[in-house]
Parts: sequence; C-alpha cells; structure tokens
Amino acid sequence: MTHGVNSIGLVFFWKKIYSGITISGFKLYGETTLPDTETEVTNTPVTLLDDNELLSIVIEKHNRFMGEYSSELKDLQEKMNSGRSEYNRVSKELEALETRIVVLKEKRHQLYYQAGKLRLRLLETISDKEKTQHLESEIRNIENKLQNANLSSSVECGYIDSIRLLLKEIIETVPDNDMVQQATVSSIHDILETAKAARSELDEMLNAPDEHRKESIALKQEVEDQEARLAWLARRTALHKEALGYWENVGPVGSTMIDGPGISEGEEQQ
Repeated sequence: MTHGVNSIGLVFFWKKIYSGITISGFKLYGETTLPDTETEVTNTPVTLLDDNELLSIVIEKHNRFMGEYSSELKDLQEKMNSGRSEYNRVSKELEALETRIVVLKEKRHQLYYQAGKLRLRLLETISDKEKTQHLESEIRNIENKLQNANLSSSVECGYIDSIRLLLKEIIETVPDNDMVQQATVSSIHDILETAKAARSELDEMLNAPDEHRKESIALKQEVEDQEARLAWLARRTALHKEALGYWENVGPVGSTMIDGPGISEGEEQQ
C-alpha cells in the first residue's frame, strides 16, 4: 500500500518522535506521541495543513511561550528585587542588634568598674574604717562577681540591690554627715541604676538576633531560588527567540525548507 489517500483507504505510519514531525517538506518541532502501530483508516475525510498553516502554528507556539515567559520574568524580577531589599534590611538589623549586644555587655563592665572606683573614693572619706571593713569586703566580693561571673538577670539585679543596701549601711554606721560622702554614694547609685537598665535592654535583645538570623536565612534561600528560576526563564526565552527568528525567515512556500532549531523534550514543563 502507498502513502496517501486512495479509493481503498488511507494508511498512516505513526511513530513517537522528539525532534519533530516531518510534514509537507519541513519539520514541526515539539513532542508528539502517536500510536506505534500501523493503522488503516477507511472512509474518513482527512484535511492536511499546507506549509503556510503549519508554519503559522510553529510561529504561534514560540510567540506564546515567549509571551508567557516574558510575563513571568517581569513578575519574578519584581519579587526578587523586593526579596533582596528585605534581605538587606534584615541583615542590617541583625548586624545592628549584634553590635548593640556587644556594646551593652561592655558598658555594664565599665559601669561596675566605675562604681568600684567610687567606692574606693568613699572609703577614703571614712575616718573609722574598721567599723565598715566587713561591709567593704562584701561589696568588693559582689563587684568581682558582677565583673567576671556569667550571671542571670535576676541574680545580677539582686547583687545591685545588695550593693545599694550595703552602701546605706556604711553611711549609717559612720554618720559623718560629709557632703562628699553623700555625693559619692549618690553617684554610685546612679551608675548601678544605669547598669541595671543596660541589663534590662540586653535581656530584651538576646533572642532577637536568632529570630533575625532565621528570617535572613529564609529570605536568602528564597532569593536564590528566584535567581535560578529567572536564569532558566532567560535561557528558554532566548531559545524560543532563536527558533522564532528561524521560522519567520524560512522563505516562501515552495522553497526548500531545512530543519530549524528544536526545543528539548519536556523542557517547557519546568
């Protein structure tokens, strides 16, 4: 039996191909899956597309994909720019938080050091030092812990309150009614209150870097995924543009047509 339509019937030889379907002298690219067996069709009217119609189908397909990809590229670029901006914002906030935490820790140590120096100055103004020696020793021990030990917030604040009570007891034990003593004790109180406020701020910030770090990691991964998709879309658009340029310049009907560029099987499904 010959290829084509005759009085007896029409025989089509079908096969699954990925590179293209050869019809009327040129190749139409795209995956087409058809039966593997020879099928005889009788008494069925068949309309074959001419070259111009087939060419229009090919051009329409590439234009359609280019339109879809261009639209997604535009939307994705906007999302990626927004994601990068958010990632940069979170990263800067994280850096600022970490810097502030370091500053607060160092600030507390400096404040306790200043309070210790003022305590020594207070001691110099007391004439009967033997009466306050044990109180001075307690304060010195607490100052050492505040400077060197890793304390919880409640313990640290408790030590600050203890120093204030011990200072009050010193003044009551040796009531010299010295203006310098009163001014020195007042300065120590102010320093300790500042240290307590720094500790309170530190407590509020300690968990913030972890939250920002998790958000930063998630944003970075999202941007990287978008960049990968963007690169894929750009490659696919370029391929369709190349294929479209070929088919638009194939030539008038009747001229020799050669195989044009193809798109790999399954690529459009990504």
